[in-house]
Amino acid sequence: MTTIGLAGAGTIGSGLIGLLNTSPAARNLRLKAVLVRDLARPRPGIPAGTPLTTCCGELTDDPEIDIVVELLGGVDEVFGVVSRALSRGKAVVTANKNLLAERGPELFALAAKYKAPVGFEASVCAGIPIIRTLQEALRADRITSLEGIVNGTTNYLLTRMSEERASYQDCLADAQRLGLAEPDPDYDVSGKDAVCKAGILATLAFGAYVDFRRIPASGIDTLELEDVRQAEAMGYRIKLVAAARRSADDRLDAEVAAVLLPLGHPLASIRMEYNAVLIEGEGLGKVLLSGKGAGPAPTAMSLLADLLDIAEGRGRIPGVDHPFIAGVSALGNRQAALARYYLRLSVPDRPGTLAHVAGLFAQHDISIASVVQPEVPDTAGSALVPLILTTHSTTRGRLDLVLAALATAGWRRSVVLRIQED
Repeated sequence: MTTIGLAGAGTIGSGLIGLLNTSPAARNLRLKAVLVRDLARPRPGIPAGTPLTTCCGELTDDPEIDIVVELLGGVDEVFGVVSRALSRGKAVVTANKNLLAERGPELFALAAKYKAPVGFEASVCAGIPIIRTLQEALRADRITSLEGIVNGTTNYLLTRMSEERASYQDCLADAQRLGLAEPDPDYDVSGKDAVCKAGILATLAFGAYVDFRRIPASGIDTLELEDVRQAEAMGYRIKLVAAARRSADDRLDAEVAAVLLPLGHPLASIRMEYNAVLIEGEGLGKVLLSGKGAGPAPTAMSLLADLLDIAEGRGRIPGVDHPFIAGVSALGNRQAALARYYLRLSVPDRPGTLAHVAGLFAQHDISIASVVQPEVPDTAGSALVPLILTTHSTTRGRLDLVLAALATAGWRRSVVLRIQED
């Protein structure tokens, strides 16, 4: 019998407790104690008689507890709980992407020192076995790129906008009502959630720690329905994509951003709150994993899978070659990377504006591929109006110079999206 201490009894914790009580696979797992922050709070998801405590030592210092499951959230305070458990030789299972992204090197160094397994399948894409695939199934291949839809909230919003022609704000309100988006959605829609996951996946895929704070990230919070319409008219679909790939000089190019994907791209058809990750290796070519990327049930399933692996002796004890402690990845120069771009600018509604914009692009050696100016009510030059254009291949550095010149002139960019080719 393997004994578990659970830190955190929120929605995910309650889901895990339910699985421990009902799944035949969990018959040899026993929950001994649950760490909570407030003993007085009602907890309908926890069976009567389950011991509750506010003292982390009752989990980390109990010699009968073999595995500590961390579901508290946060980083620094939680790192104290997890490190204390590891230092006492206990295995750790966590769904905390922020903890791994920010303090993964320290956490895995401690696990290696005390020879304690760490399970973290539930930290990225919930029910999709992406961590296990990268660490086990693809370990013999040399991965050259990965790109994924790793945030269900943004994919739900983009799907609704595409299929129903609903506005961003209306879709967001529905997502919040359904519990698919937080009351404050910034963490999801700005790309902050996705960039943490990108750091974890890139670390495992490319064999050295990728600091998510160095990955350029943007979200979908400036998109409008007009952008979705224009993209699809050109044969593309907008998705928030976390991507990392080996550059020509064997450095790592990584980014999280809304991207125009060709309609035939494997990620373009991923709908609603589903996640998917497309991995390409030198030997196997492309591998696509897709499934439910969020929610209590998928996350609890991944947590239970990690618990079973550890209980049955298959838990991974990190060594000095573990990606999180083997070194730090060198990131490439994003400003020099070539790409095509879609831009929606806000410019004065007066004669000569289009010529002025075209001149700025020509001045910085950027060729314009197409221009669309949606009709708006006559404003007699007193307001800013949308101007949509696409470029031929150029560098982000050159494009930023144009955007800076427009800003100096008092105009602004509303949206800048990379166009991904087939």
